[in-house]
Amino acid sequence: MPAKIHARAAHATNMTEQDVVNSTKGLPATIESLTKDLIDLGVKPGMTLLVHSSLSSLGWVVGGAQAVLMGLGNVLTESGTLVMPTFTDSNGEPSGWSKPPVPEPWWQVIRDHMPAYDPDLSPTREMGIISETFRKMPGVLRSSHPELSFAARGPLSEAIIDNHSLWYSLGEKSPLARIYEHNGWVLLLGVGYGNNTSMHLAEYRANAPGYHEVKISAAMMVEGRREWVTYKNINYNEDLLVPVGEDFDRECPDIRIGKVAQASARLFPQRAFVDFAIDWLKNRMPDRIKPYKS
Repeated sequence: MPAKIHARAAHATNMTEQDVVNSTKGLPATIESLTKDLIDLGVKPGMTLLVHSSLSSLGWVVGGAQAVLMGLGNVLTESGTLVMPTFTDSNGEPSGWSKPPVPEPWWQVIRDHMPAYDPDLSPTREMGIISETFRKMPGVLRSSHPELSFAARGPLSEAIIDNHSLWYSLGEKSPLARIYEHNGWVLLLGVGYGNNTSMHLAEYRANAPGYHEVKISAAMMVEGRREWVTYKNINYNEDLLVPVGEDFDRECPDIRIGKVAQASARLFPQRAFVDFAIDWLKNRMPDRIKPYKS
């Protein structure tokens, strides 16, 4: 799939269910234990919460992804809004695919025949089973972007996912910017900063050295017809996700680090992270990491 365009959502693992059973210490997690762990971490009723997750990292869970979603719902209550990325990066320009690459003679066939993005039907890719299950839940709304969609459920869901811009997909007209406006929080549940998509809002806003426009294509519906559409984004740099996150860990007083089942979890205000990352990109990046320029 296209490299260096957005965070690889490496939420999925190669672990079998037997591997997960074997790696689980003690008793399996339940809806009730997950609810308690989330409360202990600091998740509260009424939060707007953007979740990146890995089910296998939790150990074996009674009820799997459904139980995790029920635990999150128990804590957020009906007053909270749950948001997850539901990216479909298999719907994109095949010449840049790398996981896996496909033969060049296939490229035009893919461009001509890739099904148009459908928010109700198009499956996520490498988002993990929790996100894939969430997008199918009753009451969940999904944004219109053909590759970088988000799904949301709760009182702010429409405000967050509506008017998701095709161009500059993780910038000012994106669900990430709406979460920022609503003082939302980010939960990294069994995944690290390499999955933290809020970094890309900071990259868009920072206008730091090394960033430029790139062209991306996807299949989508335009006035009732399926079309292969080309649009512009910026060259998000995945190599910066972890270094920025590590510095944020050390310097942010509001981050909460703990365990949910047997997964490492981080909970932090998205606005604090985005503001920190913008400053990092403007004032630290040139001395730390060569900007990405391809």
